[in-house]
Formats: sequence, structure tokens, C-alpha cells
Amino acid sequence: MALKKIFFFLFYIFPFFLFSQEFKGSIKDKKTNEGLPYVNIGVPAKAWGFLSDENGNFKFKATSEKDDDTVQISLIGYQTILLKLKELKNKCDSNGAVFLEEMTYQLSQVTITPNEYETKILGNKNLDDLECMELPQIKDTAYQRIAKEKGLDKNAVGIEIGNKIKIKKGQQIFIDKIQFKVCLDIKDTAIYRVNIYTKGKILSRHITAIGMINEETMINVMKEPIIIKAFGKKEVKSIDLSSQNIEVTDDFIVALECIYSSDKKMKIGVSPSIFGSTDLFIRASFVSEWIKIPLIDLTFIGATVSYKKMPGFWQRLFN
Repeated sequence: MALKKIFFFLFYIFPFFLFSQEFKGSIKDKKTNEGLPYVNIGVPAKAWGFLSDENGNFKFKATSEKDDDTVQISLIGYQTILLKLKELKNKCDSNGAVFLEEMTYQLSQVTITPNEYETKILGNKNLDDLECMELPQIKDTAYQRIAKEKGLDKNAVGIEIGNKIKIKKGQQIFIDKIQFKVCLDIKDTAIYRVNIYTKGKILSRHITAIGMINEETMINVMKEPIIIKAFGKKEVKSIDLSSQNIEVTDDFIVALECIYSSDKKMKIGVSPSIFGSTDLFIRASFVSEWIKIPLIDLTFIGATVSYKKMPGFWQRLFN
């Protein structure tokens, strides 16, 4: 009887030790050999992901994943790489780093003549007056369970929230500046990353208690990562993006990714309303699908853009 109990115990416990493997490594720049901060690491097939720390170090547990599952490693400004889980394990076991190669961009030359372009603020124009709001427990219980299972840092929030900025389709627009308001208590700290996406395609639709929710893909058009660190106060953050030469010709989404929060909450200034005109998007991590939230309008972004003036009626008539 005792032997049977021991066998029963080993039968159920041994697979746990067999498949619950800890991965510990680092992500570095291939050219400089320096650690890269806040790199996106995830398993797309399992729809979960996380971030490296500010020095490029990472740690997680693989539980239900298989050796042939693909791990995606990406960072704005660098070429995305895909590794099999067993390949990543070999690198971690040999104390070897994963190296990312910097991307090169061919910037388009734009000649601006006097009075040809003008600037405009889209989204929220009065950020100082925004109402501070806490966004606690945004991640669903399923994702929280995964984070605990994988041994991920609970303070590394990873949640991303975005506003769609609507423009006239086909109009050439350059994004010059992004502004948002952080709302931190005196002892709080937070780290945010700014992302700008162009709309991809709708993957699926789901009926929920708050209406129809769309899951959509997005394409990040940022060329360099923008990291914002905030400490213990309420203030408007202004980010100059003119050097990145970001051009859009259709609606785009400006998103804030909460990389870290000392109290596990995302605190930002918003302008709330019901049945508003600004679409609100949210996702739990970079490999999770974007979810469009219906009926709720939380505008938190101001975007300063430059765009080419459209010719007037008489100008079009005589040209």
C-alpha cells in the first residue's frame, strides 16, 4: 500500500518538475553588447507575454509550453526574432544572451514650403484639466493566473490602453508631439512607454455584457522607443516625436503601455463620457489581441500633428 502511495505521488508530481522549467537570461544589443531595457518577450500561441527589466534581464517559468512553441522577442527599433522554446532554453543554460539587431530606416525627404503645412491638436486639448482616474485590476483573472503561474513580477503591469485619433483618410499627416497626464501619489512611481499604431484588421467579434467587442490587430509605427518615468506627482508629459518622422494617412492609435507601477495600478488623466466619439482600446500584453471597448469614451491623449493644407474651392477650380 505504501509503495502504491509513493508511485501515485511521483506519477502526478514528477511531470510538474519535468515541465515546469525556469528560464533566466538577458537580451542585448548585438552591436554594443549592452542590455536592452523593457524588451517584449512572449509566446504568441499561448497569448501571454511580459517585459525584460531595465537591464535586459528576464526570468519566467515554462509550464504547459512545449519545446517547439515559438517565443517572440521584440523591441521598437530592433528586428524581431523568433526562437523555439528549446533554443531559448539552450541559450539560458549556457549563460548566453539573446542578441537583437538594430533596424535601419530610410527616412523620406519632405520639403515644406511656407504656409503649405499647418499644425493642429487632435484628441484632448486641455490636459491640465483632465480628471485623474485609477485603472486597477484591468487584467482579467485568467491573465493574472498565468502571471502567477509563470512567476512574473506583479508590479510589471504591462497593460496597454489606447485612443484612436481620427483623421481624413488619405490625408498626409506627421505626428509631431504626444501629451498625456500622469496622476501619481507622492510615494508612487511608474514607467510608461508610448506606442503609435495604425489599424490592422478585425480578427473576431464577441458579444459581451457591455456590447459587441472587436479583437483587432495593430501595426506599431514607432521607430525608436520612448520611455517615460514618473515620480510622485500629477503632471502633463509632453513627448517630441518630430525626429522620428512618423507619417500616417488614416486613423491611428496612440497608446500608453504601463511597464511598471509601484502600486500595480495605472493612474492617468482622462476625460470620461458615455457614447463618445473616441474609440478606446485595451490589451493585457503585447501578444494579447487588442479589444475595442464599446460605449465607453476615455480620452487621455493629445496629439499635435502637421498636415498639408487642402486647396480651397477657387484654388482647385483654377489649378
